Amino acid sequence: MTTTETWAEGYLSAWDSGDPDRIMAWMADDAVFTDVPSGHTAEGAAAVREFVESALRKAPGATFEVQSSVVTDEAFAIEWIMQPAALRGASVGRRRDGRITVNRDYWNAG
Repeated sequence: MTTTETWAEGYLSAWDSGDPDRIMAWMADDAVFTDVPSGHTAEGAAAVREFVESALRKAPGATFEVQSSVVTDEAFAIEWIMQPAALRGASVGRRRDGRITVNRDYWNAG
């Protein structure tokens, strides 16, 4: 993966690519991914991949601008803006060996 200093940019760059394989490379096999506003939780690699593919279909061509981030060996918090919708949000979670084990996305489209 990357150092903790560039980890947030690398992770969101994977989303920018629109490539599910590239995004899934950041996820642990036992990852739990929660989209808090929608109440949807995906557990395990297969379910997380389904979520990723669905998200990419709903927002094709979306890109993310990192506004701020804090990344440690075990946790992360990334504030971002998704373009072109100017949707502000944050991803907060846990890491193991540089891969995401828990991710919670918070955003408000209003």
